[in-house]
Amino acid sequence: MNSLIYLLIALAVATTLGYYKGRKKNREIGGMIGTVTEEILSPGEKEYVNIGGTLGHNFTYQLDPPFKEAKGTFTLLPRHSVLYLPLSLLITRHDRYYLHIYSSRELQGECHIIAKRYFPKMRVDIKGIDKLKRDTVQTREGEFILLWDNPRLEAKMRTLIENTEGIDTLLHFCCYRDNKVFFIHSIPREPRFRQLLSGIYAGLPEFMKK
Repeated sequence: MNSLIYLLIALAVATTLGYYKGRKKNREIGGMIGTVTEEILSPGEKEYVNIGGTLGHNFTYQLDPPFKEAKGTFTLLPRHSVLYLPLSLLITRHDRYYLHIYSSRELQGECHIIAKRYFPKMRVDIKGIDKLKRDTVQTREGEFILLWDNPRLEAKMRTLIENTEGIDTLLHFCCYRDNKVFFIHSIPREPRFRQLLSGIYAGLPEFMKK
């Protein structure tokens, strides 16, 4: 009986300590993501909406030309939940960052850069993927699948990969001509996250029509 009581006390202490430590860590990561994104995109007006306490945020930025607006979401592992974290690591495996950047200019076409390890796990099908050209690129930081419709975009994607540090944290980048939007899905892990976002953002004008 005493052993059970001690076990319950130990579990309660571990859960409490894990909660405060995990919450602090998530606040640090969330703060880093917001700071890095703001420093690189330099937004005017900005708005954040909290998701489940320390689990993440939705955010909206107003941007200067040649961009109009950015909308994003980042969701973090439940580090504050000692009991649920192991299961989440099996399912989700890492923190997630999604960013849509809307252009004020027309884009040259549709193209995708997708980490090969992520491609089978994509939850959303790419419409008309059978009509897109396809190739694979091997880098020191991983293997990527390239998809495109406009022949000019192939070289631009390869250049973006070559010129961007932190490309190993990229899961999916795409350029959509129809709604003039860029999309970035990555793992927000510093310092690679800053390098990745900075490199991609600097290269986006190359995908726009002159």
